[in-house]
Formats: sequence, C-alpha cells, structure tokens
Amino acid sequence: MVTAIMVSGVVYVIFSLILLKKHQQNIVGQFSNTDKITLNWMRYLISGMAIIWIVVIFLQSVQALYVAVALFIFFIGYFGIHQTGVFSSPLPPHEVILPIDLEIASQPEKMRISAEESDYTKYEKTKISEDKASEIQAKLIDLMKEHECYKDPELTLGDLARMMNISPGILSQIINSKEGKNFYDFVNTLRIEAFKQLLSHPESKQYTLLSLAFECGFNSKTSFNRNFKKIMGVSPSTYVKSIRTDIKSGNQ
Repeated sequence: MVTAIMVSGVVYVIFSLILLKKHQQNIVGQFSNTDKITLNWMRYLISGMAIIWIVVIFLQSVQALYVAVALFIFFIGYFGIHQTGVFSSPLPPHEVILPIDLEIASQPEKMRISAEESDYTKYEKTKISEDKASEIQAKLIDLMKEHECYKDPELTLGDLARMMNISPGILSQIINSKEGKNFYDFVNTLRIEAFKQLLSHPESKQYTLLSLAFECGFNSKTSFNRNFKKIMGVSPSTYVKSIRTDIKSGNQ
C-alpha cells in the first residue's frame, strides 16, 4: 500500500511536467508577447511536490515532512499572487457551430457527408475545406498588412479572431498549417519584417534600435533581441552593422 502511494506520487510529478509543457505550447499559440506570462511558479509548484515526495520516500521523517509542506504552501501563495492571468476565456469547443461552418451546416446531409469525405481530411476538427483555409489565410495576411495589427504589443489570438469574425481555434489551425508557425512566431515574424523595413529608411539612423522595435510592436528589449536572433540568426546590432556596411560598400 505504501509503495503504491509513493509510485503514484512520482507518476503525478511526471504527468505534471508533461502538462506544463503542453500549457507552454498553448500560451505561444495565443499570445504575441509572453514576457509578462511566466510559468516559473508552476515549475516551483511541481518542484515542491517532488521535494515532498523525496522527503517521504528517502527521509521518512514526520518533522521534515511538516517543514517541507509548510514551505510548499507558503511558496504556492506567494507565486500564485504574483502570477499574471493567462487565459481570460477558454477557446470554444470544436463541436460548436462557428461562423465559418454555417455554409457547411446549411447543406443537405448527403452533401455534407460527401464534402467531409473529400475536402475536409486535412482540417478534421473544424471541417474546413482547403479552399476555405486558403481564403482565410489571404484575409489574414491582408488584415495584418493593411491594419498592421502586429504593432499592438498586447495582440492575442482572440483579438485577431474577433477582427476576422471567426473562431480562435480555426484561426490557430490556419496559422499552424498554412504559415507553418504558431501564433507567437507568426506575429513576431511580421514585427521583425516591419523593423527591417524601417531600417531601410535613411531617417532611421536618428533613432535607437529599441525605439524602432517598440514602433513595430515589441514591448521589451529582451523579447526583441530573442525573437530577432531566433528568426534572423544574428543579433539586431550585428544585422544593422552588416546592412550599413553593405550600403557603404555599394556607394563607393
């Protein structure tokens, strides 16, 4: 019985780590800036549980267990209070008929079955045809270019979905399949491209790189540097030096 309890504790910690990883993936799928969203307190929570089970399994001391549990409760309260809210509202379930599905829902039953068998294999959860997915992608690109939505530092998947009048779940799936990126990388790639475009203007020399980055939607130096190096493979300063060197060489 005691062994079973100990094993269950270890399994619980392992599954908690797996769920935490999935949660991290969900965050970058819905937010364009994650600097204010830290999951450190959840890591500490899981680490605390692991320490408690280590005490139970190896030390087998009631006094040590009480101390570990007391510290654990203290840290839960401290980090929980300081944690920024992540999801204000859950994504709607796929079973709900969404605006983009109305055309399909209004078709006769036989036609819907035929369409599902032929056109909707790639988007099984949302039942979107390839043509419809391409149409949504085109509208998304037009929206981002014309209205420069990426310049909003707090832009979320839900915000963009409301602008397009579609489900966040559908929009996320379109970005993943058509752009080959999650929402976070998709938006920050556009911000980097906008930053590079600003650098091409001669008057950009009178501004700092960080001020140009803020103009493009980044809200911190850390986020800008991290995303720029991830996408471009070099730091912003190295990139700027290289293009300005190329310009000077071309003028000589």
